[in-house]
Amino acid sequence: MSSKYPDAIPVENLCSTTIVNALLQIFSRMGFPRELQTEQGTSFMSALTTEFLEKFGGKVVRSSDYHPQSNPVERMCRTLKRILRVLCLQALPDWEKILPQALFALRTVIHDSTGFSPAELVHGKNLRTPVMLLYEKLTEEEPVENSVVEYVFELNNRMKKCQELAVKNMEDAKQKQKLWYDRKTVKRQFRPGELGLVVAPSRPTKLSVQWIGHGEIVQQLSEINYVVKFPEKDKTCVCHVSMLKPYHQRAENINLLYLEDNLKLEDEEDMPNLELDHDASEWLKFISDIQ
Repeated sequence: MSSKYPDAIPVENLCSTTIVNALLQIFSRMGFPRELQTEQGTSFMSALTTEFLEKFGGKVVRSSDYHPQSNPVERMCRTLKRILRVLCLQALPDWEKILPQALFALRTVIHDSTGFSPAELVHGKNLRTPVMLLYEKLTEEEPVENSVVEYVFELNNRMKKCQELAVKNMEDAKQKQKLWYDRKTVKRQFRPGELGLVVAPSRPTKLSVQWIGHGEIVQQLSEINYVVKFPEKDKTCVCHVSMLKPYHQRAENINLLYLEDNLKLEDEEDMPNLELDHDASEWLKFISDIQ
């Protein structure tokens, strides 16, 4: 994940068998991971996928619902979709045919957080792009051939330095992003048993409700993640603290119940007499005459 190296495989459907076959293609190039992070994807959390990863020493890690900040792959997917949309408008309507070109562009561009291209962090050197080919042709530079031992030592030293610098740059970028994010952040904390509202991930219309619930806080997984249970739907989900706010019962309902319990009708004889006396009638007649 620290290399930001993107990879994607087009699939016909999202069934568990298709997902496992696609993962095998990626693992054959990159190796088997210890953890596979997913945003509540049912195909990645199925029994088949879970058992497949466990056999090779891995496990599935769930991120918070509708919180892409906790999963950096979401940003890469958004960028990849934007590139495919532009290429599909200019070239072919079949996006799977131009997927390799889009991945090549993402692998060779320098990442802001690491300061290196993803290909350079994975392979030890950047991939040859058309710009590099043009530069080599103009300068007429020929690559220097080294022995295998010299190449291995040089590659190891280069990759070690690149990885150290990439980790340092990523930590600096995280601190800077956290500083900007915390400027407008209000610290919230919930306890098990409290009620809260959950922000609606998507609304069909602008007039639809923005918050759904109320839900009950069942468990606190960490400082920022909570397990929320909705009694009406008999469903639980993992929510980020930024998607929660406390639920307060409306005060009007409480006052209404209080008034209904203590409501006492006045007797008719205690009602005030609305008839005007003689002096008041003359005063009103005087006012109307002078107007």
